Amino acid sequence: MIRLLIPTILSSGLVLCAQAPADAAPSPAAAPPPVVAEDVAIIKATPYKPTIRRDPFSAPRDERPADAMDILDDIAVKGMIKKDGKNFAIVSDSRGNVRWLPVGHRFKDAEITAITDKAVTFHQWEMNTTNRSIFRTITKTFKREEGKR
Repeated sequence: MIRLLIPTILSSGLVLCAQAPADAAPSPAAAPPPVVAEDVAIIKATPYKPTIRRDPFSAPRDERPADAMDILDDIAVKGMIKKDGKNFAIVSDSRGNVRWLPVGHRFKDAEITAITDKAVTFHQWEMNTTNRSIFRTITKTFKREEGKR
């Protein structure tokens, strides 16, 4: 048995001696080293880094701007402005904010559909429904405030 192992050991020693040293510079004509594919079976640890900090026990909020939460009954129409060929309705809300709103602006329960020289027309739907094809048309005329003395 030892007689069989001796030639194997000698041949492996010759193979190891015949290899080039590791620090030798590769020739310019040498092919680039083969790309080693990543093993997909290896499980990598991914740290959990949440970007949104939220209380998991609180109710989710509707992330709409504050002016979209106004309801039509809280809106007073003050007038109309023409700018760049577009009509804008001047409205004030229950908090006293005055804004210029174009046709198509949506509130919580309504949408501006038309602005004329005398009034603003809204389509109002039920607040607790998602069906906006059933609406009623409301026209609010301008309510100008008296001059402050």
